[in-house]
Amino acid sequence: MTMLKKIDRQECLDKFSTFPLREYDKKKDEEVFYYPNINSLYWLKLQADTEIQLKKKIAAELVSLYRELGIDRLTFLCDFNSTWITKNSKNRTDYKQLINAVKYLRDNKVTLKFNGGITVDIAHLKEFLEHFIILTRCDASFSYYHFINDDEDLIGYIHYDGEVRFDTLNNKANDRFLKAIKKTTFEDTGRENLKRSRY
Repeated sequence: MTMLKKIDRQECLDKFSTFPLREYDKKKDEEVFYYPNINSLYWLKLQADTEIQLKKKIAAELVSLYRELGIDRLTFLCDFNSTWITKNSKNRTDYKQLINAVKYLRDNKVTLKFNGGITVDIAHLKEFLEHFIILTRCDASFSYYHFINDDEDLIGYIHYDGEVRFDTLNNKANDRFLKAIKKTTFEDTGRENLKRSRY
C-alpha cells in the first residue's frame, strides 16, 4: 500500500502558495528567489552521537512536535524543479542507507521523473523522514525541500548537517510553535541575526 500521496508540481504550487521557490533567470544570468513574508524564524538542533542516531532523533522529535501542534499531515516540495530521485542517487551502490531511501521512494510509486509534492500523514511521517534525511545528507543534488502544513502558517526545512529551520508566518502560529517546541528536545543553534521571538 502506498503511504505517500503524490501531487503534480503545478497543482501543489496552486494549492500551497507560500512554498519557497527559486528559478534561474537566463536573461539576468542569476537565480531569482521567492520566499513568503515570515513572522519569526528558528534554527534548531538535536544532540546525537552517530548519523543513524541523529536521523532517528530528528524524525521522532518532528513527529512529536507536529502531534503537539495538532498537525496531521505535511506536504514536501523542492524549491526548484527537481526530481525526487536524482541522478546522483538512483544508481548508487556504495551506501546502504541511501540505497534503502531510494528503494523506499520507488516502493511508494515515486518515479524517476517525479518532481511534484509529496503529502505524508502523521502516521507515516517518522519512516518517511528517516529516508528523507538520508537523501538530504548524502545527495548534494537533493536540496532545498521545504515542508508545510495545510494551514500554510509553518514552514520547515532540514539542512544536510541535521539542523532544522522553522519559519512561522503569523503571530498565532508563532505562539503555538513556541509552546509546542518546549515539549521537544530541540535546542536553539545560537545563530546570530535571526528574526526570532524569544525561545
